[in-house]
Amino acid sequence: MEMTIIMNRFLYIPVLFFCCLLSSCAQERIIDQIRIIQAIGLDIEGENIKISASYPSYKSASQKSLLTAESKSINENFTIITTESSQPVEIGQMRTLVLSEQYARKGISEIADIINQESLKSGNATIVISKQTASSIISETFKKPPYFLSELIEQNMHNGNTPKTNYHSFVNQYYGEGQDVYLPAIKKDKGLLHMVGIGVFKEDKLKLWLTNKEGLYIKLLKEKALTGTYEFTTGQKEKYSIIILSGKRKIAMQNEKAAISLKLTVQLREFPTKINILQKEVIFGIKKKIEGKLASEIEAMLVQLQKNNVDTIGFGEQFRKQNRHYNQNEFDEKIYPKMVFDVNAEVIILHSGVGH
Repeated sequence: MEMTIIMNRFLYIPVLFFCCLLSSCAQERIIDQIRIIQAIGLDIEGENIKISASYPSYKSASQKSLLTAESKSINENFTIITTESSQPVEIGQMRTLVLSEQYARKGISEIADIINQESLKSGNATIVISKQTASSIISETFKKPPYFLSELIEQNMHNGNTPKTNYHSFVNQYYGEGQDVYLPAIKKDKGLLHMVGIGVFKEDKLKLWLTNKEGLYIKLLKEKALTGTYEFTTGQKEKYSIIILSGKRKIAMQNEKAAISLKLTVQLREFPTKINILQKEVIFGIKKKIEGKLASEIEAMLVQLQKNNVDTIGFGEQFRKQNRHYNQNEFDEKIYPKMVFDVNAEVIILHSGVGH
């Protein structure tokens, strides 16, 4: 009896191994038979919308292929891609959506509706905008490892000056009251892809571009994790560079005034070689320069947004929370244009692990 049980146990081992092997082979065949879209680009071609969709080739780990279509609508393009493909097309795992400037200026209402209806189900996928064609950005990724584009964007959001955005934040900004859409901008230059600021929208159309430094200011005023890199040059052409490690932010609104306070912990990365940062008075002087420069530049950006009648920070949303009878048009036309911004920045400089 005991011998029989032992024999049966040994018989289970090859059976289980064989089942796992079959399951693995079946899964491999399924993946090989599906075109899993990694990135999609939207351009304007004449009167049509052009879609470019990249997917990996499982015959080669580094090889990618491209599906393209042109029609009057995005959904029609999805249909064309499906009908012209010899294999099923899966867009549910898409990681990146690239919009060209031309497409963004014409209007993004259709893609916003598609995302809101969860036709594109990748909730954490990122949307970026480019002054170049979206197809050229997508094609450039063919020379890079799989998911290079999405990883480049995510790395800059976590460690750089690019504000964090995804499908969820896009839908909230587009359909919510009291705030306008902004999207990270990407550029191709001499075979390199890099983030170059943000594009700001009014309703469904691109309104203006902000620089990479101004993207940092948006990040400092919008996100929970206050991180990034800040650089500036003084009137004496002294260059400073700091790494923002952490911080706190408070925005208080009263009538037509927004008081913004930032408290940032930073580390010096670059400074003039002639100064001695071991001296407390020198550190204090650098601290005041950073605080004054940062506050004045953030105020200038807020005024620029105000003049263009775009509210990326969400002052309207905060005003709505404080006023039961909030009206979006009234805020845009009567309150926001008259708002005064008071920005106060305080920095704590860490040097060799010591706070000053």
